[in-house]
Amino acid sequence: MPKPMWNVPGRDRDRDHDFEPCIQAKDMDIVCSELLEIIKLIDAVITEKCPESSSFTFPTTNGLGFVDSLLEKMMDVTSSEAGSIALIDHPIQKVQEQLVCLRSLLWKIVELQNEDEEVQAIWNRLVGVAYRTEFLIDSLITGNILDSSSMSIHSILEEMNIIKAAALKIGDSERLGGKVKEVTKRFNHMPQEGSKPIVNDVVVGFEDETASIINGLRNGSRQVTIVSIVGMPGCGKTTLARKVYNDSSVKSHFYERAWCTISQIYQKRNLLLQILTCIESKLPEDVFKMGEEDLALQVKRRLLKNRYLIVLDDVWDIDAWNGLEASFPDDGNGSRVILTSRLRGVAPQDKLDHEPYSLRQLTPNESWDLLKGKLYPGQDLAPPELCEIRQQVVEMCQGLPLTVVILAGILSRMDRYGWKEAVEGLSSRNVSSTEQCTATLELSYKHLPDTLKACFLYFGAFPEDHEHNTKRLISLWVAEGLVQKTQLKRSEDVANDYLMELISRSLVIVSKPRSIDGVKACRIHDLLYEFCVTKAKEEKLLQRVRRYDDLSAFTVPCYLRRLCIIDSNPEHFDNLSDNLDNSSQLRDLDFLSCLSLDPEENISKLLRKFPNIRKLRCSVNLEPDVEYHVAMDCLSQLESLSLSRVLYGYQQFHIDFQFPLSIKRLTLTYFGMPWRKMAAIGNLPNLEVLKLLRRSFEGEIWEMEVEKFPNVRFLKLASLNIVKWTASSEYEYEDQDYFPRLQKLVLESCDALQEIPSCLGNSSTLEIIEVSKCPSCTSSLEEIQEEQRSNGYTDLKILTS
Repeated sequence: MPKPMWNVPGRDRDRDHDFEPCIQAKDMDIVCSELLEIIKLIDAVITEKCPESSSFTFPTTNGLGFVDSLLEKMMDVTSSEAGSIALIDHPIQKVQEQLVCLRSLLWKIVELQNEDEEVQAIWNRLVGVAYRTEFLIDSLITGNILDSSSMSIHSILEEMNIIKAAALKIGDSERLGGKVKEVTKRFNHMPQEGSKPIVNDVVVGFEDETASIINGLRNGSRQVTIVSIVGMPGCGKTTLARKVYNDSSVKSHFYERAWCTISQIYQKRNLLLQILTCIESKLPEDVFKMGEEDLALQVKRRLLKNRYLIVLDDVWDIDAWNGLEASFPDDGNGSRVILTSRLRGVAPQDKLDHEPYSLRQLTPNESWDLLKGKLYPGQDLAPPELCEIRQQVVEMCQGLPLTVVILAGILSRMDRYGWKEAVEGLSSRNVSSTEQCTATLELSYKHLPDTLKACFLYFGAFPEDHEHNTKRLISLWVAEGLVQKTQLKRSEDVANDYLMELISRSLVIVSKPRSIDGVKACRIHDLLYEFCVTKAKEEKLLQRVRRYDDLSAFTVPCYLRRLCIIDSNPEHFDNLSDNLDNSSQLRDLDFLSCLSLDPEENISKLLRKFPNIRKLRCSVNLEPDVEYHVAMDCLSQLESLSLSRVLYGYQQFHIDFQFPLSIKRLTLTYFGMPWRKMAAIGNLPNLEVLKLLRRSFEGEIWEMEVEKFPNVRFLKLASLNIVKWTASSEYEYEDQDYFPRLQKLVLESCDALQEIPSCLGNSSTLEIIEVSKCPSCTSSLEEIQEEQRSNGYTDLKILTS
């Protein structure tokens, strides 16, 4: 039976909210009985359309990762703690023993699976028998015994013995020694310990276009006009738009900016939510429950009387503009819309004050500069091995930036002495740019380690232009068994290394960095997305269905492994993620989102169901004039916590939190707590990132007293009614350093804020203060900057907008 996956387009995953509706704790169904019923219905459709057959197809990527995942599953179901499954002392344990042996044998030759036909044949047989074993285990667990000789334990053990003999023979073969060394030398498969991707956003060419677009945005007609950027896939439309969007003069000129990705398949409601979330990063919960008309009105209200810039990226037809135009007010203040498209005629002609910018191909010199910039940033001279292939590279890439970038990703992971051979193999083809890009992608894919191939193709399971929350993506990779465990690292850390490597190879784009380190959100280019969809189907990693209703007409391969339903109607999967008392502990649960807690229920009882969770997002139901105590210290592994209150107006609420000492990131929203409650937060020893958003605290004065924030590196205050933020007079002359490691302070939409503690200037680590919509705190900022100078620290930057 395939493992269904759903991606329901709706709220953007990288935002502070997720797609799913909040789940009440008392209704939480960890067993998900109704979801299982849906899976059974899907299975029935598939079984009817694809009856049992002796043929067997399985994914051809990530074989070793799947074997590891299967062995872990077999250990679980045959352990004494899983007595209800009744597989203890079952013959399946013999299969487990053989699989352990085969796994250790094939680890020695895994690097050669794509280099030697004999090794490939053995590898395929092992992966095939591993998938048959999983189907057998699932049938034993569910009681749906398969009547197939190819699925019997006897046939599986027999096949394993044959594979074992062949593997032993080839493993001892001396002829493989040279090949192993050759492959190891040719490919630098995985990043070194602790390596980070170089997010090298090199932009080459289009200087004239950039200057012209910026001039058109800041000058010209006072009416709303459209700037259209058109060109073929991979020519740099989005890169150019992003460069203009982030230009400092553009940012200072427009009061509101929003980026909205359209794509071929879209919902107006989702586009409006994208725009709203850009305008205000933390929206009230009730906004996400609004229909299209109310959201359209919200967008119009937020943009009214403001000079705004909206980017509509990847537009395929004029309907997208027609659906959004009414939400873009025309106040005669010079507001602008940037529209990127592969098609020249999608922008309404009456809104253009300039012909569409049709992006040209890069010149040979620009292609060369882009390649050098990606491989050797900041260096004028290139090594002779790169200069030797210059002519072939510029001819092969045909001025397409995406091809140059992908090629740089390939070369960066190869020994430089193999560059000439790799490029000659590609440049021998006389094909169009798009086909050439596909050929380059094929080469890049071939050079990926098997573990990275499956993770890369997994991007094809999502909607086009989907922006991925990296934490959620990593969790999915782990849950799907695409990550190989090591003794030194958690699966999530290994998966993060995988992502960083894909970014380093220019296959994944960083769309949103984290506030301190790392990547918050990522995406892939349209051409890479199409490649992933096609290759994932070809290699039987997954199969896609556009809508739940399309299942009836779906041609299903036999033994389909993974079915992805890209559905725009969340109602198909509503009313599930009860019977909490009878549920078991989820010891491996790492991340849980959209949980709604009721302090009147036994919260501790619920939290103990997932004792090893590291990241938790939840809301709390509160009523005014009631005192609450929420103890969360039982979560001893918790590192990231985001808490918000279900809205009941803007009253103060009486609540005490008992946080785990392990917390590194904390976000609070809508609690209306008095500032004296900060003592419970200030002395958390491991806290590094603190975000106090949208009336999380109420009161005009925050006087810091006992709280010291010893390890906080990032602090954000947003949409608070605070007027004075001061240090206690008791410490006024003692140079008390409340934030000894603070690197970045963000102040946003705190309209009344006038005073900021000058003692922040005592910190030698403070580098940036970002201020937005806080008009009254200028003098306090100057005092902090002066305090820094008097202490000999001159690196503080204050950015205002």
